[in-house]
Amino acid sequence: MAIIHGSSDSERRLPDKLPGEVKSLDDMAQARSDLKRKHRNASGPFGWFRRWQYGRQIDKIGRGMKDPLRSGARGEMYAIRLLSALDDSHHIFCDLRIALPNWVTYRGRKNLKSAQMDMVVASPKGVFMIEVKNWSDRYASHPEWSPHEQTERAGQVLWTSLQDAVEGVRVTPVLLSIRGNIPKDPKYDTVLVSDPSRIVDMLSGQRDVLAPADLDRILERLGRA
Repeated sequence: MAIIHGSSDSERRLPDKLPGEVKSLDDMAQARSDLKRKHRNASGPFGWFRRWQYGRQIDKIGRGMKDPLRSGARGEMYAIRLLSALDDSHHIFCDLRIALPNWVTYRGRKNLKSAQMDMVVASPKGVFMIEVKNWSDRYASHPEWSPHEQTERAGQVLWTSLQDAVEGVRVTPVLLSIRGNIPKDPKYDTVLVSDPSRIVDMLSGQRDVLAPADLDRILERLGRA
């Protein structure tokens, strides 16, 4: 089983926006049901006030169930479960945020300095920066911005940050479409596009390219990110 470091950013952020009864995404439906029961049964001199409070919490959970963060979190959690099937030579770092000391050039402009990364997989087979998208067909066909560019930019930030650990190390940017509905974009030919049915075989099927000492230096660097 792969070694997991950290947890999904969306998984942490969404419960922070919800009532205290919600400890994780899986609690949302049950918490809403329990609050509805309390709302129905509230009585006594201040029953109206408790019903008002319960009503606000019910509405807040309802909004949370429609929040894009929920879809993103479910996608990221699913991806983590999938990648856990990799063997223990694979390290999976979740929600890395890397800021470079200086601006670097991206596509002819010096406009790149930091990135948030859903997952980074490091193993003897190399370093893979994975951007997870759990988009509906409608959203995937009309994105406001290119997920391929987001993936490529994050991959370049990661590559730059690792050069003083292992000079010349290759970073492969991967766009993981949970619903398999995001095609490859020829404008971003460095970005591999995968889906849940292929991602594990794609990573495990690579040939070994990193020596143990180089991998150790990369893992140390990622652990400090």
